[in-house]
Amino acid sequence: MDIFRVFGNENRRSMLKILAHKSIHISALAKELDISVPVALKHVRILEGAGFVERAKMGNVHIVAINKSALSKIKSVYDLLEKPLVVEVEKGISLADALKKTVSLSLKKTSDGSFISSVDGKQGYYIYEVDGKFSEKPVDQFLVNKSLEVEFKRLLPVVGKKIIVRIKD
Repeated sequence: MDIFRVFGNENRRSMLKILAHKSIHISALAKELDISVPVALKHVRILEGAGFVERAKMGNVHIVAINKSALSKIKSVYDLLEKPLVVEVEKGISLADALKKTVSLSLKKTSDGSFISSVDGKQGYYIYEVDGKFSEKPVDQFLVNKSLEVEFKRLLPVVGKKIIVRIKD
């Protein structure tokens, strides 16, 4: 199946966003998306056929979950299709203030300035690039003096692995 056909439907993209955070019953998924259960099932079957979701049947109940092995493929294609947000601001505004007009942005203040601690409710430590280049300025000290493109990158710590490196005797 054509991957762009799979991602070309807004309901399927929304389903993947929901399923990235939780497993869910098909009727609950339909309710969250404000679509009928048969329509939700049709979209689930398409996502299932593409290998992006898995469905477990327990009696009459169908639980849908994201296929963990397909996450990197989903993310790479989803990023291509995600429409950038556009905001118009006055020259000289801080980048933090400009960004707050489009996304839910939380900042943590430090002695060196503020850093981004959450974007649209996703907690983490964020860096940002301006026109494809990493910025070393804190987001609240970066002043917008021309049109630019900003991209967030969430840094995720590696957890669950402990490695002890020992020197041979």
